[in-house]
Formats: sequence, structure tokens, C-alpha cells
Amino acid sequence: MSVLFERMVIVGLGLIGGSLAKAVKEKNLAGEILGIGRSEERLARAKDQGIIDGYSVQVDDALSKADLIVVATPVGIIIDWIKKMIPFLGKETIVTDVGSVKKQIVDRVEELISDSFYFVGSHPIAGTENSGFEASFPTLFEGRKCIITPVATTNPKALERVKELWTRVGSTVVCMDAEKHDEVLAAVSHLPHIIAYSMVNSLLKIEGFEESIFSFSAGGFKDFTRIAASHSEMWRDIALMNKDKLIPVIKLFQDYLNELKDAIEKGDAEKLFSEFQKSRNFKKLMK
Repeated sequence: MSVLFERMVIVGLGLIGGSLAKAVKEKNLAGEILGIGRSEERLARAKDQGIIDGYSVQVDDALSKADLIVVATPVGIIIDWIKKMIPFLGKETIVTDVGSVKKQIVDRVEELISDSFYFVGSHPIAGTENSGFEASFPTLFEGRKCIITPVATTNPKALERVKELWTRVGSTVVCMDAEKHDEVLAAVSHLPHIIAYSMVNSLLKIEGFEESIFSFSAGGFKDFTRIAASHSEMWRDIALMNKDKLIPVIKLFQDYLNELKDAIEKGDAEKLFSEFQKSRNFKKLMK
């Protein structure tokens, strides 16, 4: 099978960017992969490990020869990187991102595009609590969904090529409106991270024990700590960029938590059993 892109550039070589580079190399989807980032030392290490073929800490003319540019930085700086790249992009260059928030990014890039490049917003729903290309692996996207958020003006050929990229690294591609994406992810991804951070930080405030209470935690709490160990900068940016969708589901969670607290205070065993059973039945349906 022929390569999809002659030159692919990945901006931000972290877990997602590094895993994508490894998957693309493993499946021979690009003739050349270049990395761009802030740390020359880290980029050099990635090249030495064979993850990328070359690198730069500058946005320069090398971008004009790129077929595809993937911006894999934290969401808060995606637009800044795209702005810096625009003067160097060829008219046939496809730019995509991997951000977990889509509406702000898609809208802003659409304002910037003019006729200078093609943009297709994307979000591979994949990751671990670890960060950096050191934690990357080529099978990260296999069996996962990748949401693509085209708009009415999205170039059809660019859209198909981005779809094919994510399909060939193992993802199931779903097209979705950017605002709908942010509503869905606020509920099923962003809220759980807020809850995990809140849980761990709340328990850190408990005092009066001679030894750490965390030494008595079992598997359930370890799942919370795994989520709460996720990349701090990335999740700060996600929470702030998606606050319009995230705050309502946080309020929904707070209201429901208060319902359970009230039931416990009142000794309402029937209410507690009913609510716990509802969740248990839902989990069974998910299997």
C-alpha cells in the first residue's frame, strides 16, 4: 500500500504525537516525519530513537513542503502554533489537530484559513495517564474512536485523507459537529477528570492519621489516582477552553452528590439501594 503523505510534520511530540509518529512509521504511511517543538534536546532524542526523521525548534520553510501537519500540543496553544505556521504553509497543505476541545479551535482556524491551507479538526479518543514521547506506543489508536469535526467549507479531499490516516492507524472514525463533540466529551471525559482531581485533592486534606490513608486504598481508588496523574497543563487548558460545556455537567454532578448525601443523612436505605442498583444495571448493559 502506498504512502499517504510524502512529508508529515508533527508539532508537539508528546504521548499522542509520539504514538502517531510510531504508528505511521510502522505502517509506512509517510515518506518522512519531521518533529517541531520547544526543546531541541528532546527532539534530538526522539530522532535518535527513530521516532522522527528530522526536527526543528523553528517554524520555517520546511513546512511549505509538508503534505500534512498534525498539531499535537496542549489545546491552549494550538491556535498560537497555527498562526505562526500560516506564512510558511503551501496551498495544498493539510493541517489537523488532536485537541480534546473542538469548537473554539475549529471556529478560530476557519477565520484564519483564507485560501492558504486546508484544515480538518480531529480528536483521537486515546491516551494514558503518562505523558511525553517516552510513554508513546504505536498501537495507542487501535480499537479507539477518532472524532473528526468538519464544517461546510472543509475541503472534501483533505477530509478523506485525514479520515484515512486515522483509519489506517487503527481508529474508528466518527464525524461530528464541533459543538456536539464538546458537549459529549465534557460529560464522558472532562467531568471524570475533574472528579478524579477533586477526589485525590480532597483526601489529601484529611489529617490525624499516623500513616497515609492512601496505603489502605484498593483498586477503585487506584483508578482515580491513575486519572488524576494525567498531564496537568493539558487538563488545565481543556477545563478552561470547554468551561461552557463543562460547568453544567459539574453542577449536575454536584446536585446528584447532594442527593446521595441527603439520603445517607436521613438513613434512606431504599433510596440508596435504588440509586446504586441503577448504576449497577447500567454497567451490566455496557458489557
